[in-house]
Amino acid sequence: MFSFLLAIARHIQTRLLVVGKSGFLSYGKDLHIGHGSRLWAPESLRIGTGVYIGKQVHIEANCEIGDYCLLANRVAIIGRHDHDFSAVGYPVRYAPHVGSHCLPSPYADEKAVIESDVWLGYGVIVLTGVVVGRGTIVATGSVVTRDLPPYSIAAGTPARVVGQRFADAITIEKHEKAIQGGRFLLSERGFDHCLIEPGTDAL
Repeated sequence: MFSFLLAIARHIQTRLLVVGKSGFLSYGKDLHIGHGSRLWAPESLRIGTGVYIGKQVHIEANCEIGDYCLLANRVAIIGRHDHDFSAVGYPVRYAPHVGSHCLPSPYADEKAVIESDVWLGYGVIVLTGVVVGRGTIVATGSVVTRDLPPYSIAAGTPARVVGQRFADAITIEKHEKAIQGGRFLLSERGFDHCLIEPGTDAL
């Protein structure tokens, strides 16, 4: 009974966090958003299917997030140039800003791209202007300032590639086929209640 009530509360929480954001937000099914998270974009925020967004996550930039991504607690995706500090004659507090209609920043269309099957660890910061490649794992506390290749493992400030998620291209191909042929459905009752069925033909 408790897990059922918890599932209802989590579902309502996600719905409340996306309400009123249709002007810039689109998302696929099975989206989970944790308590205290904030979603905002000057133009567009697109979230794929089966995405988990943890607690106190701040997305305050144009962003594309692919399918089956995991954003741990306190991840931040933010603008590299939210305030145009190069504008002459404006104190930075009142410089052109990406969220302003009266004095918009020339960088308002910058975005971050998080491709599918990516895990951003606790406290990771991603700046606009980068692509985090498909299947990449970014370690806790890293700051992503430049593109990361698919299926890499990255860490540090700024984040650098320190390893590979899989040993070879054949394994990556099997992995992707298993996801494409599988069934993965969220249950807000908890991880052990989710439907997790990789496509066995590819394994």
